[in-house]
Amino acid sequence: MVSFEWVGDESAYPTPGAGDDVAPVDPASAHGVPAYGVRFGDTFPMTWADDDEIYASAGDPNWGAKWDGLDVERFSGIPPHYTITRVNAMPECRGSGGGGPKPTGMISVHGVLYLAVQNVLGKKPPAFGTRSQHGDDTTIISSRDHGKTWTPARADIKAPMFPGHIFGGPAFVNSGRDNAGAPDKYVYAVSTDQWDNGSNLRVGRVPANRIQDVGAWQWISELKSYKRPRWSSELNRATPVLTDDRRISLPEMIYIGTIKRYLLLTWRLYKDFSNSDGTELMIYAAPHPWGPFTLVHEEAMWESKDMNPYCPRIPLKWLKVNGDEIDGWMQFSGSWRKTSTEYRSHVREFRMKIARTVTITVDSAKSSR
Repeated sequence: MVSFEWVGDESAYPTPGAGDDVAPVDPASAHGVPAYGVRFGDTFPMTWADDDEIYASAGDPNWGAKWDGLDVERFSGIPPHYTITRVNAMPECRGSGGGGPKPTGMISVHGVLYLAVQNVLGKKPPAFGTRSQHGDDTTIISSRDHGKTWTPARADIKAPMFPGHIFGGPAFVNSGRDNAGAPDKYVYAVSTDQWDNGSNLRVGRVPANRIQDVGAWQWISELKSYKRPRWSSELNRATPVLTDDRRISLPEMIYIGTIKRYLLLTWRLYKDFSNSDGTELMIYAAPHPWGPFTLVHEEAMWESKDMNPYCPRIPLKWLKVNGDEIDGWMQFSGSWRKTSTEYRSHVREFRMKIARTVTITVDSAKSSR
């Protein structure tokens, strides 16, 4: 099994220093914080691409001039010394929160970037009433020039690939640089049933050369055997592989080929859609994207109430396996309060140890809680 520990404290992406280029950033901050040059934003699904850069998409990115919808960004370098540059402001993607398109997953395959975008039909009533903000109607767009242009264009998206909330926020399972570490011919994705405080995790797969073909997608429909799950081409037959009431928010999953294990990261808000009451972090390990899941790390008050972190990510470029240790950097978002200075990228170094200790195993259909 695997144990987890932090190494050092978190570090927020800094305000540009003297002499740094801040020309692309407007000093008028719609986020309410007069911090010239700060790259505000959240969510940050990311992937390690063929050109050795990390590409990400920020939700409601406040770099000035445009501070809603989503954009495309490039993360260069290794923490703590990394830089974020905007590749594409995506001016056609507008609308704040659930009122506009938001990123949920990104992956690079054979030099092509794929981005999963939810809320493509605009704002809808939350599937679970006041318990959530949004998380519906996802489609996948692609870029063959590292984010400069995308297909289909926003105006050409007439209907989502995955309607409704069942698979409303898919996060692609990244497997190395340009997906070179993929263990089979498929690209996998995991999704909960709402953006925040969801309860069910579902798994989909598609041949790596047909990611934008909705007819090629399949979902686990029965899980009596972890070695041979049943798959269905009908989205409404997708069954949860992990259930934990209101404790599975927008997820992250990566595959570490060296140890042949998947890591699932998720989180929950202590108060429904609150940006100031704190969050909880959960990390699981599994031999397959569908489990069985072993709870590796649980942090009851993740960082602090003031930071209110969410959307943990582990970029595979920032991960190293050394014998029985895994060293890396986690990236995550901070509170979206109007006056918060935490609403930006954060990183924190961690270490995981591969050991033969027994941890809590979570059943595929029902949490041990």
